[in-house]
Amino acid sequence: MKYLLLNFKGLPTYSWVEYSTDSGLIRSESENFSNLAEINHLMDKETCIVVDELAIDEPTLSISLENLLKSEYSITTHKVTNAIKRIDSSGKVVKHLDRESYQRLSTPIKASSKSIQKYFQEHSSWDFEQYLKLNNHSYKDYQTFEAGLILESK
Repeated sequence: MKYLLLNFKGLPTYSWVEYSTDSGLIRSESENFSNLAEINHLMDKETCIVVDELAIDEPTLSISLENLLKSEYSITTHKVTNAIKRIDSSGKVVKHLDRESYQRLSTPIKASSKSIQKYFQEHSSWDFEQYLKLNNHSYKDYQTFEAGLILESK
């Protein structure tokens, strides 16, 4: 199946991406766009793939895209590597949290065309966190990505 790939790393671009067991990951040349209205006619497919500055760089991004396309998962997560702390309203650290218990949400994601269009009706530029606030019901299952290792939620 061919998906519209929206890339918000730097200047917004779109391309097409698909995966097959015979050919692997296939990506078309990217084209720039300045607003969603320019590519709305391309968004007739139910699902798009979104990449932004939170996504890992190539060549690992291609591996993550391939795994996302051949699975039922719709969002990518990464292992948390920094310390996580609970802070009270005055800014004082009140608890050190176990980072093994947390996942950092990331792109690439599978997103419905309608959710992308709805997001841009309310926002002028891409912000992953704002998108998730509008669409958090869509991302129950996830794929955790680490170089050379894919962990799946059960």
